Amino acid sequence: MDEITSLRHDAVGAAMADIRTIESELGVTRAGVEAIRDRLIELSGRRDLFPTDDFPAPDADAAESSYMYRLAQDDDDRFALYAQSSRGHVETPPHDHTTWAVVVGHSGSELNRFYERREDGAIETHRHRVESGTGVAMLPDDVHSIHIDGPALNFHCYGLALERLDDRTYWNEREGRWKPFRATSGIREARDGLRC
Repeated sequence: MDEITSLRHDAVGAAMADIRTIESELGVTRAGVEAIRDRLIELSGRRDLFPTDDFPAPDADAAESSYMYRLAQDDDDRFALYAQSSRGHVETPPHDHTTWAVVVGHSGSELNRFYERREDGAIETHRHRVESGTGVAMLPDDVHSIHIDGPALNFHCYGLALERLDDRTYWNEREGRWKPFRATSGIREARDGLRC
């Protein structure tokens, strides 16, 4: 493990320890997830530890437009942290998470749209652009969508690992109904500098 990877490993470990404490003390509350967001903004400010070359986006000819790199995850699949590296044009439909979720910026820009969930759709309520030094914090039933138009690297942190989020739902505009949102797979391992 080289020096930057070792320092990154220690910084991520310290941040995740703080996040566990925050959740324990404040619970899954608006104040709790906002405190987690603020701690991750502090971590993302260590720009020297997260050079974008260490988290390459997919090539132009790849089927995917972004990769998720796992930076941390507890043995019981809780408290999972990822770096999402996008080459551009990433969009999701309105969806929930069924666990708390935080997204903070490192480089590039990600537009988050937030919605009121209704049986007959998702009504947009507000927007927030995630860039370096900013982030969004969501409770389990909050609904948002993401929209990325250029290269970006952002941190995503969840109360439960993405592969375990089997009960999420998204609004399918074409069918006019809420549908199950398949759990994310194909995550690339980046703990201790490893890649898969």
